[in-house]
Amino acid sequence: MTGTVTTSSTSKAIAYASVVVLTEAGTPVTGSVCGEDGQLVLPGLAPGRYTLRVSFLGYQDLVRSAIVVPAEGGTVALGTLPLLPATQQLSEVVVTARKPLIEEKVDRTVYNADQDQTTRGGDATDVLKRVPQLSVDLDGNVSVRGSSNIKVLINNKPSTITANSIADGLRQIPADQIKAVEVITSPSAKYDAEGSGGIINIITKTNTLRGGQLSLDGSGAPARVR
Repeated sequence: MTGTVTTSSTSKAIAYASVVVLTEAGTPVTGSVCGEDGQLVLPGLAPGRYTLRVSFLGYQDLVRSAIVVPAEGGTVALGTLPLLPATQQLSEVVVTARKPLIEEKVDRTVYNADQDQTTRGGDATDVLKRVPQLSVDLDGNVSVRGSSNIKVLINNKPSTITANSIADGLRQIPADQIKAVEVITSPSAKYDAEGSGGIINIITKTNTLRGGQLSLDGSGAPARVR
């Protein structure tokens, strides 16, 4: 019994495909492996009716039944045996990725506060304590790599909330409203001279901060009547 195992699409020979010959009852009789040229040769089969099964990884099994080996002998030429590619329909795949807690970019370090659950219930001071390169003392004063000459921005803009006191301003920003904190240690020329030690940019989840505090100081003296 001879034949050539190929691909169904390109008719290219498939090397080393497995071949099994079975009786009509399904009992294996003999087997072999195709050569590099896809050729199969199965000698010495007794007269009878057989089923041929060809298999190879990545392809559907080819089953050729009712193959008759005549009593007078001779070669049974099966010709080309094309294999179909095995396809599998996958169900929907959902790929979920999380941002890293800390990202190192060319000009800044980004701390993704929304990925850190440990600061919930606190304020911006608690968040800044978790940011690399920042130090926060007991009074809430912030320094960048030892320098307190810093500038604090909120959503890339100066804010009146930190104008008078950075420490007091940070206490007014709830931690759960902060999306990320960017630390710029080498500010470019587009920033003012103030904050030459570093820029801290607090990015909030919304453009509006909930809550606030307003304080007014006043003084006066009674008028003198002559």
